[in-house]
Amino acid sequence: MLRHLTVVAIIAACTMAGAAQYGTAPNNYYPDKYNGSTFTGVVTETSEDRITLTYTHGNKTDTFTGRFEAPCSVPSTKGVRMTPPDIPGGTVMTAFFNTDTKKTGGQKLKENVILAVAFDAWQGQKVAEDKKKIYSCTSNHHLQFRAWGP
Repeated sequence: MLRHLTVVAIIAACTMAGAAQYGTAPNNYYPDKYNGSTFTGVVTETSEDRITLTYTHGNKTDTFTGRFEAPCSVPSTKGVRMTPPDIPGGTVMTAFFNTDTKKTGGQKLKENVILAVAFDAWQGQKVAEDKKKIYSCTSNHHLQFRAWGP
């Protein structure tokens, strides 16, 4: 019986590790319409207001593209808010997003709108858990405490 439980625990751990790119935000203050969705991956492409993150686990690759609702409140040496082109390729980060659905020309189009970001690694250096910060990328300054998990 113990052997069976050990095998089940290993399978469950592997399954959770494979699905780790999508997640739920930690308890914190967020804009009132934020639903708690996150995606963690490596920056593989940027444009003026969009960023693409890629997560690879074994032979499975998942890609996420989102639009910054507004430039992010990340401190910069230029004195302006951060936009996607300011984020170097290879950076590991988490996007906090909502998915908006709009009807255009009779078709439903989904768009991921990024409301905040957190950096897991910057310039090749892992960011310590106690140093991680969530940076706002929204013009909505009405924040509420939101709790999604333990």
